[in-house]
Amino acid sequence: MADRNKLRAEAGACLGQSKPAGELVDCVSAHFPDVEVFRENDDLVIKGGHRFLIVRRAGPDSFRVSENVSVPSTNLVDGGGGATRTLAQLIDEIAVLAE
Repeated sequence: MADRNKLRAEAGACLGQSKPAGELVDCVSAHFPDVEVFRENDDLVIKGGHRFLIVRRAGPDSFRVSENVSVPSTNLVDGGGGATRTLAQLIDEIAVLAE
């Protein structure tokens, strides 16, 4: 299991106040080697099994997250939808997907 506190610290340093969620590819990959992680434009896409999390940065500690089954799509976050998460909540959601 990944060390969530260590990942939160690394992710916060990696993102700073304004970098896009896609900058987290290396951090997430290092801590969750069993999931597929890639960047689509500025978004972070995480595949665990048949589920995808699409993550877009919405503010300094705010992310828009949508979960899709089978096919990754940014349509929901493109339209301003998806669930709002803090960085800590996002890390927890990624950890659940990786289980």
